[in-house]
Amino acid sequence: MSSKMTQQPRCGVLPGNVGRMRAGAGLVALLALGAGSPACAADLAPSLAAQLTGRTLSAVAYVPRAPGAGGGALQRIMLQAFLASDGKTLVRQWIGSRNLYSTPVATRWSVSDNRLCIDLPATDLPGRKLCANVHIWGPRIAGIGTQPYAMLDGDIRPGNAITGTR
Repeated sequence: MSSKMTQQPRCGVLPGNVGRMRAGAGLVALLALGAGSPACAADLAPSLAAQLTGRTLSAVAYVPRAPGAGGGALQRIMLQAFLASDGKTLVRQWIGSRNLYSTPVATRWSVSDNRLCIDLPATDLPGRKLCANVHIWGPRIAGIGTQPYAMLDGDIRPGNAITGTR
């Protein structure tokens, strides 16, 4: 009795179709690698701190205007910040009235989950903390914060663009 009905299939494929089985197994393996499960994709993604450390953030941020400066509207801040590995940052802001960047000031930065916070120096207005839940894709970064409101949009580049060192 060696009919096809008495033979046990291997992985749902009859023994005469081993080549097709191998091709099917290869396709399944490629799909598993390409798609991956959410847990695997999250395990492979570098942390936010790792993506930011040693890079310069160049961004535009919108934050609430200080109460004494006509509160109720948003203030636009254009900034560059070099994010050092020790939590220190070198920040400069664009001063539109002078048409130049401020002198770079050493402040601090931190990351918790996907929340980036940068202490902004007092330039034209009192210093404040800019915090936003950010997302990075390629060289782009964007995010929002809710307490207080903040919106951030910019890019990150390797090295220190403020002093010109890598």
